[in-house]
Amino acid sequence: MKTLLLNPPAVRGVRYVREGRCEQRLSSFQYNMLPVSLPSTAALLRERNHEVKILDATALNLTVAETIDAARAFSPGLVLINVSTPTFGGDAAVALLLKRALPGSFLVAFGVHVTALPEESLKASRFDAVIRREPEVTAAALADTLAQGEPLHNVEGLSFRTQWKNLEHPGPIAHNPDRPFFEDLNLLPPPALDLIDHRHYPAPVSGDPHTLIVTSRGCPHQCTFCTARLFYGSRLRLREPAAVVDEIEKVHREQGVKLFTFWSDTFTLDREHVLGICHELLKRGLNIRWMGNSRVDRIDEELLLLMAKAGCQVISYGVESGAQEILDRAAKGITIAQIVRAFDLTRKSGIQSAAHIIFGLPGESSATLRQTLRLVRKIRPDYVQFYGAIPFPGTQFYREAVAKKWLTTDDWDDFEINNNIVATPSLSAQNLGRWRRRAYLTFYLDPRYIVSRLKGVRNPGDIRDLRRAGWDFLRSWVFRR
Repeated sequence: MKTLLLNPPAVRGVRYVREGRCEQRLSSFQYNMLPVSLPSTAALLRERNHEVKILDATALNLTVAETIDAARAFSPGLVLINVSTPTFGGDAAVALLLKRALPGSFLVAFGVHVTALPEESLKASRFDAVIRREPEVTAAALADTLAQGEPLHNVEGLSFRTQWKNLEHPGPIAHNPDRPFFEDLNLLPPPALDLIDHRHYPAPVSGDPHTLIVTSRGCPHQCTFCTARLFYGSRLRLREPAAVVDEIEKVHREQGVKLFTFWSDTFTLDREHVLGICHELLKRGLNIRWMGNSRVDRIDEELLLLMAKAGCQVISYGVESGAQEILDRAAKGITIAQIVRAFDLTRKSGIQSAAHIIFGLPGESSATLRQTLRLVRKIRPDYVQFYGAIPFPGTQFYREAVAKKWLTTDDWDDFEINNNIVATPSLSAQNLGRWRRRAYLTFYLDPRYIVSRLKGVRNPGDIRDLRRAGWDFLRSWVFRR
């Protein structure tokens, strides 16, 4: 069956990341992120002898009309569409246009939002079905079923309309049992990165081709605000280090990609796994650079030094707050002392650090925000991102926010992390927004910070690119809302 995997175009003039728990405009540091679910799903579909095309309308900066034209030219029987919470309305509008342009195609949404709200998502759109949880195996089973003309009731992980009346009055909805999470990631075929032109995913400042490499799935931690467990489950599933580096080497040799991000809920959850990847990279002598993420309690000096030696340039840490009571209430499971230690060790290793902070988690007050800003000054990250606390559907935070009437909106368009939609008992959403803008400007416009960044610039052209990237970042993330 001809299958189109679509990452939809910009919504309200803004390009978004719609991948797993990363539901945000562009990237937090202003580069296009490869929607990794598309090539991984394409690989399994292709292994089942389905004809596959990937269309990343966001990376290609296509208009809605251009996206519809490209889909019509391919004429697929099945269309799989990546959606997220803040883009759901816009993505559903594109799906309606596709339904009219391709009346014989079967349109399916996947992503965290529709996993959490399959019934509501179908009722609010004209999708034929939604895939709940990770999409690869369910998508392949669905394509097989449609190609063979068999009923859909046996496709685990699928919610679907049992019949269509017309676009104005779609039929009733059925929910098949959940599909268990795929046990062994090593049994999935390597992602179809040959269907991707990595020149459309340039790194910030340098503009070098960049891609994402999946190393693991699943997270055993229980942070109340995170959707990772909903989409990828609570059990850590690892890819073999050799397979990870095989994928890196292939795209490096064939497409000249030198910059990689290891995509996982937490890259360093299994220390031996990280050691294995680093040793494999060193053994092969690949001239690449890479980034990964970590919890602050899953790092040590020996591991950091090896990661630096193997090409790691940046580690992102989920700091969330500088107030221990906020961390505890969010079930983060870390301490302020662990945060300070992780950033000290990272700095000593020569790896750059990125801190991710959330303003507006339960219990937030002006006093806790001041503690957070003091902590940021103390740990001295190379980059920092200040998010608004967004209670995404399916999380404990969402259930608490609804029950306690903290939400200032019920419009999914507003559920993006550079926005503030939660009013705590002591802080309004507007006040939280002002705190975030202040935090951004204080950090990034500090002359000492600007000088430190300029010290790493090697040629005058990079200064121009850095200035442009910084302005785009401030305009999109700080001043937009």
